[in-house]
Amino acid sequence: MIAKLRVATKMSRKAMPYQLGHGLTYAIEVVSTTSNGNVTCRCKFCVYEGRDEVEDGVASHKRKQHSDIQYFTKSFHPGKYRNHHVGQHGASWMLYQSLSITEKKANFDDKIKHTNTLHMHMDLATDTLEFVISRSIAKTIINDLFF
Repeated sequence: MIAKLRVATKMSRKAMPYQLGHGLTYAIEVVSTTSNGNVTCRCKFCVYEGRDEVEDGVASHKRKQHSDIQYFTKSFHPGKYRNHHVGQHGASWMLYQSLSITEKKANFDDKIKHTNTLHMHMDLATDTLEFVISRSIAKTIINDLFF
């Protein structure tokens, strides 16, 4: 029994190559492949939804929240994907796991990349922008438009 445990431990430390089934199962996509076969993948949740918001001062989060996209390189252990998804995309990951294969294939088709939204660049918490304009400026603008 102990010998089997040691063998399993040694195998888990070994570099695992990228497997095509990981893309659909773990919502990752291949970004590049070098001439010597090294693969780089990225998280589709980071690309299309960004990372979950984390409250400041939460004891379980000791570091600053990242807003960049998570890239994966060898070794491609499924645990790396799962840890990232649970920690950064909890609700989306739970929903994605419950989808059928057909639904998973179409899940990101109509979504806009998070980097192409104002929320990414302006750090907006809501969809509403509020401007405070003084009365004299508003009066000048309205007078110039209509009179």
